[in-house]
Amino acid sequence: MSKLTCLDLFCGAGGLSEGFLQTGKFEFLGHVEWEKPMVDTLRNNLVKRWGYSEDDAKKSVVQFDVQKTDELFCGKWSEETKQEYAKNNHSLFIEKGLDGLIGTKKVDVIIGGPPCQAYSIAGRAQDPNSMKNDYRNYLFESFVKIVDRYRPKVFVFENVPGMLSACPGDTLVINRICAAFEEIGYEIRNPEDMSKSIYCASDFEVPQDRRRVIIFGVEKNSGYNVEEFYKEFDKHKSKGPKKTVRDAIGNMPKFVPLEKPRKEGRVNVSHELVGNVHIPLHEARYNNLRDIEVFRKWVSENMNELSTEEKLAFYKKVSGKNSNHNKYRSLSWDKPSPTVVSHLYKDGLMFIHPDVTQARSITIREAALLQSFPMDFEFIGSNAYCFKMIGNAVPVLFAKSIAETVSNILEGKKIMKKLNVLVACEESQRVCSEFRRLGHNAFSCDLLKCSGGHPEWHFHQDVLKVIEDKGGILETGETYYIEGDWDLMIAHPPCTFLAVSGARWFYHPDDKDLPIEKRRPHPRFPNRAQDREEGIEFFMKLINAPIEHIAVENPIGIMNTRYRKPDQVVQPYYFGDEASKATCLWLKNLPLLEKTNEVGTGEWVYLSSGKKLPKWYSDALTKAKTAEERRNLRSKTFPGFAKAMAEQWSEVLTNENLS
Repeated sequence: MSKLTCLDLFCGAGGLSEGFLQTGKFEFLGHVEWEKPMVDTLRNNLVKRWGYSEDDAKKSVVQFDVQKTDELFCGKWSEETKQEYAKNNHSLFIEKGLDGLIGTKKVDVIIGGPPCQAYSIAGRAQDPNSMKNDYRNYLFESFVKIVDRYRPKVFVFENVPGMLSACPGDTLVINRICAAFEEIGYEIRNPEDMSKSIYCASDFEVPQDRRRVIIFGVEKNSGYNVEEFYKEFDKHKSKGPKKTVRDAIGNMPKFVPLEKPRKEGRVNVSHELVGNVHIPLHEARYNNLRDIEVFRKWVSENMNELSTEEKLAFYKKVSGKNSNHNKYRSLSWDKPSPTVVSHLYKDGLMFIHPDVTQARSITIREAALLQSFPMDFEFIGSNAYCFKMIGNAVPVLFAKSIAETVSNILEGKKIMKKLNVLVACEESQRVCSEFRRLGHNAFSCDLLKCSGGHPEWHFHQDVLKVIEDKGGILETGETYYIEGDWDLMIAHPPCTFLAVSGARWFYHPDDKDLPIEKRRPHPRFPNRAQDREEGIEFFMKLINAPIEHIAVENPIGIMNTRYRKPDQVVQPYYFGDEASKATCLWLKNLPLLEKTNEVGTGEWVYLSSGKKLPKWYSDALTKAKTAEERRNLRSKTFPGFAKAMAEQWSEVLTNENLS
């Protein structure tokens, strides 16, 4: 099977690339990075570990500034650019840019993550302007331009959770990112849903608690949808215990502190190796005697457990300086490491080794192992640069899970069939919008105008006519007819005359003790019985419509006896909405819905009569200004319920159509 083609942007030392290569399913057309030590590191590993020739590695890994997009794409560099980048790049890239490297091949996947310092909460906290003026806030624009030029099937954008709250120019970065991809015809999760895209690397067998936002993006109308990538990614979470610091570095050769640091050539040395096993880049960092004593005390007295005030006071005592931030932290043997950060290039005070006898901070190789880099992965550059590139990298095993997710969707599943979906008797468009979000050809239909904001998706006419004609008149005044048949209908027939809650309006209140056959009609609603029969007839026309897959929902009521018991009774709180509203489902060729996120039953309002009502229902009765508004509020479909129907049933029907 041919491999999927890939571009890696802001590739650094190659954590993402390494994870993708380890799957054996990807061919890289290029890697873009602007810092030379990272470029040298990735080229070296492609040659020594992946069988590239020196020429191919130089061609594949380019040292360049992605902000110079025109020259990146096409070559034809200015003299200034040549002076800066020509020496360390292949002639093909210099002359023809990425277009020359890619040639006639199609790019399937683009991966990468712009530098995160401008988005990180830690970075903003230490900058007087909260990084609002940092150019790195806008590097995503270059990522978007590259996606727009090469139009991959999917892209993966990785960054820190702080990106979701970063707000340069008083506009949230995530809103800018979403709008930028929308403009070029790609879709990602909505900003309000993006918190669900935060993943921890420790859930993917990485011995590190490293939380990152993973954004999957797909081209609109491509047949793929972003949610299937997230669902597949979730399946890759490890089911076993989390990997720990002990798992990663517990067997590494030990060091002990010298009684007195010494100088070896031009290098200060504070520790010596125990034994004679030498591992590349596993050399104890120089620490002065004060820090060595601090490390001993910190680990032996478990000072990680101190309060922040106590930690800051301790730092003041040993250094004579004030700080707003804790300066020391030790790793714990039997837990994942905290996030490995690029700050390690300055000092290792927040990464004290957990073995009290060693009294040191972690080595370059140990930092790499905590990032799940293979032991034979070589890092090229100064010690500071090695720590920096490791701290900025995507953990390799985390990247591998992302890669397997992408390949499983792109290769293991055919392009999703678009379903023709009709949501009958829905003016809110809540269910319709969920199917649209998944890429389906969904329409709402009601005698009322829609309130969901998409009249172009709303048939404003009799639903029975729309079923028969397979289309009709949209609220915009245009006509639309589907190709083929309706694949699925979800119907919400009016429940006023069918629900148990309305039974008291059928009969005269003075006749409540009489047998039903002897009761008179209610004086206010003398035609209620006829209305009910018409409601039953309409319900039955919907459930018996010539559509292969049907779901009809209604409250508990007369259809339980006049038709049959429902297949399922669900509640909003089964699907993440804290509210109570028993809803019956009658299903035709559809499976029962599975609970997605069971929560509390919501607030209740207690009446003077002793009865209680769900607060949402009470608010609909008391706060609605018109009868129509009250009816719409009472009949609304809760968001989680709508999402569950769309995701679960579209997956079943899509797989059915592919089988």
